[in-house]
Order: sequence, then structure tokens, then C-alpha cells
Amino acid sequence: MKKRTIPVLDTIPEYASWVEVAKTYDKCQRLLSERLAPFGLSIARYEVLLAVARDEGLSQRGLGERLLSAKSNVTALCQRLEQAGLIHREVDPDDARGHCVFLTRRGKGLVRQAAAAQASVVRLMMEGFRAEEARTMGRVMKRVGQNLDVALAEGTS
Repeated sequence: MKKRTIPVLDTIPEYASWVEVAKTYDKCQRLLSERLAPFGLSIARYEVLLAVARDEGLSQRGLGERLLSAKSNVTALCQRLEQAGLIHREVDPDDARGHCVFLTRRGKGLVRQAAAAQASVVRLMMEGFRAEEARTMGRVMKRVGQNLDVALAEGTS
């Protein structure tokens, strides 16, 4: 079987790099999902718990702005986490229509365990890289993200 080229893609020198980034992101998500599964957490639920751990009392609206994914499902995620006894919500003192989110004791313990699982994934990903190389990688990906932010803001996505 002969491999065919797709000129619109294959003539872009950076295309192979994009493929590697996409494949690596997928592998990272799969491994993190596996490592969070023993705690009964999806990545989306973990992101909520982690965001609340970083800024306890955060409004649900603020929470939605900070999440990496599942922004449209913040209310449903919070309801499930509250039912599981991991968070509790209180009426937002600045906006009676909204809620502020707090971790329960059980939620705090689970975040510590799940964060250790995430740290193991990060350490594995960065194995063999010097600290400066890792920082450079972060700067490069930040610039990529900024390019995408511009396109999204312009509606050219």
C-alpha cells in the first residue's frame, strides 16, 4: 500500500510537530485518566477539585473560567461532587443567584492523593529533561496557546 501525501498539510514544515503534540496530549490524558480512576475521579472532576483546592470559596462562575475542560458542565460537576461528599456549596455573598464552592475534609484528602497521581504523570513526562528544557517547553506551548487564543477571539476558529 502506497502512502499518499496531502499537500495542504504535508507542505507545512510544522505539521509533523503538530501531530506529535496532539499524540502526546492524547497519551497524557489517557495516562492521567488511568491514574485518577482508582480515586473515582474523571479528569473533569479532578480539575474542579484542584481549582477549589487552590482557591477555596471560588464562585461557580469563577470556577468555570478556570477549568481546562468541561466549562459548560460546571453545575452538573459540582452537583455530583457535592453528592459524593467532596465539596459543599454556599450562596455567594456577592451574588445571591450564584454559589461559592468549598472542599469537604474528604475532598481535601482526595485532592492530596489525586495530586500525587498527577505529579507522577508530570515527572514521567519530564523524565530526562533538564529544568531549563522543561521551562522552554512551557514557554513554547504558552506561545502556541496565545496564537490559538487570538484566533478564537477573532472568531476565525
